[in-house]
Amino acid sequence: MDPGVHRVFADPSRVAVLETLCCASAPLTVQDIAARVGLHPNTVRGHLALLAERGYVASTAERRERPGRPSLLYSATRADDGDLRNYRLLAETLVSYLAELDTDHAAAAIAAGRSHGRRAIREVESGERVDAATAIRAVTALLDRAGFRPRRSRDGLDLHRCPFRELAESAPEIVCGVHLGMMRGALAELGAPVEAVRLRPFAEPDRCVAELRTAGEGK
Repeated sequence: MDPGVHRVFADPSRVAVLETLCCASAPLTVQDIAARVGLHPNTVRGHLALLAERGYVASTAERRERPGRPSLLYSATRADDGDLRNYRLLAETLVSYLAELDTDHAAAAIAAGRSHGRRAIREVESGERVDAATAIRAVTALLDRAGFRPRRSRDGLDLHRCPFRELAESAPEIVCGVHLGMMRGALAELGAPVEAVRLRPFAEPDRCVAELRTAGEGK
């Protein structure tokens, strides 16, 4: 692996900055990014400098009529075909990095996914506590946007497509752990009486199963 690429993606907070820009519908200021990822603006500036150096983000000056120095607006760079830059490389880098850590890989992956799930659901939901049915619909929509093609089932949610299938087959405790954590984080942020109990990878050749349990159901 290119040492420069490893340096870029070895810091989870730097990955969060890039992920925030990739998910944003418009360019963001440093202050916008800092508020979304919960970092100090100076820390964000440092991450942006390295990401820009490696070609992952670009900046433009804000257009405004009022006096004063315009702010810089940052956005993720895109390939010529309009798709986001090599996310497979990003995923492979993160999986390789976590796999080398002397820690509980599954727990670390779930924690990372949980943090992302909280941020992602916060982008599209009002922040008010919701009932179980509303929460499950919100998480289903979140997974659908991520490319999983989820469908309600007796156990919870059937995921009919994994965007990272090859990586999940080689490192399920990490990749599937991230996805389980993402659901748990989203549900926690919604304050829903629903729990993502576990994720069964490749329960059948064409699907994984996310087991959900609402409050009051037997354990």
